[in-house]
Amino acid sequence: MLSVRLPEAIERDLTQYCAVRKLTKSQVVQEALAEYLVAAKTSSHGKPVPEPDLSFLDADDPIRQFIGIAKDGMSTDELMRMTRGDDWNQP
Repeated sequence: MLSVRLPEAIERDLTQYCAVRKLTKSQVVQEALAEYLVAAKTSSHGKPVPEPDLSFLDADDPIRQFIGIAKDGMSTDELMRMTRGDDWNQP
């Protein structure tokens, strides 16, 4: 299970897209993510991966400084184990 926060404009566009095509938001997001991951895998073979599009963030948004810093760092699992213990993700 995954929850994602979207900017209002993207949420509105996604809702309209889904209504017109009679699809659920989950279906659209799953398909888009699958395509993104295939493209990322393909582009990692010799081509540099493009920088993320941050146009949805204000220029002075403090989150900008953190985007991409953990690219080669610890995984979420490692960080959560470090802060919450080995059983952090158990039901």
